[in-house]
Amino acid sequence: MRRVLASVTAAAGLLAGCDAVEESRRAIEESCVASGEPAEICSCLARESAERLDPAVLDLMVMGARGEPRQASERARSLSPTLQTQLAVDVPVIIAECGMS
Repeated sequence: MRRVLASVTAAAGLLAGCDAVEESRRAIEESCVASGEPAEICSCLARESAERLDPAVLDLMVMGARGEPRQASERARSLSPTLQTQLAVDVPVIIAECGMS
C-alpha cells in the first residue's frame, strides 16, 4: 500500500510540473503572438524554451511575457552563474533558431 501511495504521489508531482511547463509555454506563445510575431515563430519560441530552459530561466521569460520585465530583471540578478549563462547564451540562441528578429 505504501508503494502505491508513493507512486501516486510521485506521478502527481510529475503532472504538476508538466502543467507548470505547459502553462509557461502557453504564456510565452500567447504574448509573442499578441506582439505581432507570426504564430509559427511563437510556437517554436515557446516550445523550445519550455523544452530546453531550466524552470527558473523559463519563469523569467514568462515574467517578461506577462509584462513584468523589471521584476524579471531583479530576479535574474539572483540566479546562479550557471543559470545566468543560460539566460545570456541559450535564450538568444533559441530566439535566433526560431527565426525571431
